[in-house]
Amino acid sequence: MTRSRLLHKKDIQRKTVTTSSDDFIFCEHFLRKVSRTFAVNIGVLRGPVYRGVLIAYLLCRMADTIEDDPEMAPSLKTEKLRQFASMFPPSRNFENGYIDFLDELPFRKDEDESILLHSGSRVLREFVKLPPSLVKIVSTHVREMAEGMARFQERVAKEGTSFLRDEKDLRDYCYFVAGTVGIMLTGIFTGHTSRITPAARRILENKSVAFGQGLQITNIARDVFGDQARGWCYIPRSFFPESTHFPMDLSAPGNRDALVRAHRRLVRLAADCLDDALEYTLALPRSLYRLRLFCLWPLFMAVESLGKISGDGDFLTGKPVKITRGDVKRIVRNTSLAVFSNHALRKIYGNSRKRVLTTPPL
Repeated sequence: MTRSRLLHKKDIQRKTVTTSSDDFIFCEHFLRKVSRTFAVNIGVLRGPVYRGVLIAYLLCRMADTIEDDPEMAPSLKTEKLRQFASMFPPSRNFENGYIDFLDELPFRKDEDESILLHSGSRVLREFVKLPPSLVKIVSTHVREMAEGMARFQERVAKEGTSFLRDEKDLRDYCYFVAGTVGIMLTGIFTGHTSRITPAARRILENKSVAFGQGLQITNIARDVFGDQARGWCYIPRSFFPESTHFPMDLSAPGNRDALVRAHRRLVRLAADCLDDALEYTLALPRSLYRLRLFCLWPLFMAVESLGKISGDGDFLTGKPVKITRGDVKRIVRNTSLAVFSNHALRKIYGNSRKRVLTTPPL
């Protein structure tokens, strides 16, 4: 172990004397650091739901940081993701366990995600102070997420390939990295209010996985080449012709057209999931308008992104397709005004949805 790693471990140990309020301030600060988008919609929540969702998001982001590391070997990712999963629910000596968990994990002081991961005991200290029901719900699904990520990394280590095989493989992957979040959020929502009817609860439970998958597949469609630069192709191999061995190599004859066709299929799949996400959101009672807004903003931003992808094909330039700040402001304004009207929300969603590819599969 290097001297810098030893110093860093001692620094983490010294931080155990900080107060819980300082730790929660740290959590709020790093939420804004690692995701400006989710900081906005999490910020609309209140009370235990706000604290629970905020901390749950950070825990999920910590697992993401391991999985997304471009330099870490898949075998080490597998080991660390399983070690991370084993910490949920946290034991009494979780802080010592977390210090051991950090061994061999790279620390990049100029990356917010890395700082968050290496300061994770601060997040866990706040996590264990949540109501026991919240700790149980979040622990169950963070553990499932990390174990699922480890399963895919183990396959990469064994097979030496970072391609998903087919649509089922894509859905399975997106289930672990995002569908589990949808189930977790549903558990948090339904467990902390009596205003959700049994009928509405059934809709939420049936659509929760699709909500998470829709957001994840949209992210994949937005940044195909960014993922490729990290060594991954999340568009399933079965979406390409059998003769296409390197679908990301646009200089190869026929690959450009093959990529466009595969990408269109991916966009359609994302849009179908987002349609379910709309039904999920509208199942929430109007009186729970803060929960509605929490769901509406990422949903409408996602369908807006799919519309832009469908309209100009900018993804082929290698740059991720992004909506503008003006788009975000418009979405927040319009959905806030329409939050109590299912009819108005369907109309706003429909205006964006009609710009998404509607052609039949190629």
